[in-house]
Amino acid sequence: MGEDSDAAVRSKGLERLLGLTDDVFAFAITLLVLELVTPVVVGPLTNSSLASALAGEWPYFLDYLVSFWVIGFQWLGHHHVFRYIKRSDERLLMLNLLFLFFIVLIPFATRVLDSYESLPLAVAVYALVQVGASLIIPLIWRYASVGRRLIDERVSQRMIRWFGIRGFVIAAMFAASMPFAFIYSRLPVVWWLAILPVIIVLDRRYGRETG
Repeated sequence: MGEDSDAAVRSKGLERLLGLTDDVFAFAITLLVLELVTPVVVGPLTNSSLASALAGEWPYFLDYLVSFWVIGFQWLGHHHVFRYIKRSDERLLMLNLLFLFFIVLIPFATRVLDSYESLPLAVAVYALVQVGASLIIPLIWRYASVGRRLIDERVSQRMIRWFGIRGFVIAAMFAASMPFAFIYSRLPVVWWLAILPVIIVLDRRYGRETG
């Protein structure tokens, strides 16, 4: 009876963890939208002048698009890992809170990028936030999967290995983007957009439940 009660508590803790995580991701995305401002039209108010004002805002829309994609990408990575985590404990909760710490920094890093887009340091701030978030996921997975402490017993060793390094691959790709800012500040943005297809290919090759 005691073991059943403990299992129920751990299951309930996992539900609350996932609920909080989804809420934080939704909040971070909402903050991104709030940063978009109505463009200022100079001169007579016409369709042409409004189009020119909107076109002048393209760097901000691009940063919003990239950050929306990055937040969604981090959510997908978290979702993939927690599909196979069946229980929780206090240490897992703390690691997940650390992950959320970096997620809520993404809107701030986006504002820095918008305001100082020509400076490599602004790119570095953004990339480092993503490095931090990406490194926490494999730490969560390694903690949960050692001895199959918190994960589904059916998870293959191949998947355990891949999820253990997946976040390190993503973090390395974000870190590698920083030197490109010294060539042109928008080059890292193109690099960030390329991360998704690379990870999709690797997921299909290594992230299988059997094998």
